[in-house]
Amino acid sequence: MKLKTIFLTIFLFFSLNIFSGVFYAQEEEPVENEVTEGETAENPQMIQDRTLYRAVSYYENLKKELEEKEKKLNEKEEKLNRFEQEIEEKLENLKAIDEKVKKALANLNRQKEEQEQRIIDDEEQKYKELSKVYENMKARKAAEIVNSMDVEVAKKMFSYMRPQAAAEILANTNPEKAALISRALTEKEELVKN
Repeated sequence: MKLKTIFLTIFLFFSLNIFSGVFYAQEEEPVENEVTEGETAENPQMIQDRTLYRAVSYYENLKKELEEKEKKLNEKEEKLNRFEQEIEEKLENLKAIDEKVKKALANLNRQKEEQEQRIIDDEEQKYKELSKVYENMKARKAAEIVNSMDVEVAKKMFSYMRPQAAAEILANTNPEKAALISRALTEKEELVKN
């Protein structure tokens, strides 16, 4: 629509210039040209017609060029709109995939935490059961076994025992081993306080 308006404006502008030039040419006194043999004198109407024909041809060509450019611009605009739509669709797909990945990661993290907690709970249950076994043993017999036990295992086991049972077993344990276990139990309590 804009191109047509521009075309008409240009056409009118040049048409007025052409007609005004012809009008002024008619008002001037005609100059007599000598017509030589083989030449024919052109009358003002023929000049005006030829000029008008050239102007119309020029504007028709210009109009065709503008229409072609407009068509190409419209095609490019349609292409850009399709690309924009494709990009928006791909972005929506990526957002959906991102949401799925986030949900899957959250689910995996939750499962991992649950599994770790089950392992911790199972380990605690084992140490609780072990501590009950040692609590039910005679203190001297339990102390003999504790003497050869790893300090970390002993520490965990003693941490679940009743204080009185733990004291009796430690009293019968090798003094150096009892000191190591006591130190380990104290360290655990300090960590819990911190």
